[in-house]
Amino acid sequence: MALMQVFSMNDIRPLRESDKEDIIEIARHIWEGHDYVPYFFDAWMKDMDSHPVGIEYNGHIIALANLRVIDDGRTGWMEALRVHPSHRGKGLAAALTKHVVQLAESIPVERIRYTTAVGNETSLHLAKTVGMKRKFNLAVHWQENPAEISWRSLGQPLLEVTAPDVYHDLIDAKLLPFNIIIYDWKALDATPEGLSKVGSIAQFWVQKQVDKITSFSLGYARDGKSGLEWGFTIYAKDAAGFLNHLSHHVDLASETGCTTIFGAFETDYLETLYSLDWVKLDEDEDEEMALTLLERVL
Repeated sequence: MALMQVFSMNDIRPLRESDKEDIIEIARHIWEGHDYVPYFFDAWMKDMDSHPVGIEYNGHIIALANLRVIDDGRTGWMEALRVHPSHRGKGLAAALTKHVVQLAESIPVERIRYTTAVGNETSLHLAKTVGMKRKFNLAVHWQENPAEISWRSLGQPLLEVTAPDVYHDLIDAKLLPFNIIIYDWKALDATPEGLSKVGSIAQFWVQKQVDKITSFSLGYARDGKSGLEWGFTIYAKDAAGFLNHLSHHVDLASETGCTTIFGAFETDYLETLYSLDWVKLDEDEDEEMALTLLERVL
């Protein structure tokens, strides 16, 4: 009998610590074995704001997802939707997505959100089935060997700032779409608490003119697929500001020994990026390598 004939919503349950080996097995097939989920599993088990669930079949977890409550209880962040390759195409991702939305409604939170790649049609279809809509897009660029990039922008130097110092000026600058800050494919409301949370992971830099912020970026080093990776997000009012921040992050990636850079920025600066001689592009990168934030108000 096929799996879809015996599957029911009763097979979805909260994950347990004893499920870790099954989670590791699923992750082994994600991103060539570089999935982040095994590294976060233990934290989910201890976090009162995380609600990881899975589908059990024949005594094993074959699919999972997590709902994490953020933004001081206002947002249900949907993440880590995974299905074992042996069980894909059977509606499990759709069932988990529907269950997680129902869980968010029962908590309750004000809205649900997640990010996905602009070209991920399967993920976008799942979002549509539960009433989620695109809120905004950011372009994304990934490139290896930042130490080999000799280009540098000679514009105005950047100032490093802290979350408490930058909050009011950053909001006044109106650089962040919907006052949401993006970092590492995640999103938080740019409240003092949200900025402090991001600031515990990343460093912040700004440019100012007449004491007004004209550009802002954040950056952080993390373990990537092929070594240490420098991630960053840039928000700027003009191309010069974008280039100054981009140059700064290329420098930092090189100085910290990162093997790749991975950055998000406004789509208006794609043409500016592509004009740089050192930028290496894959054929459809402008379409595939972009993220979209999805949201549904509950």
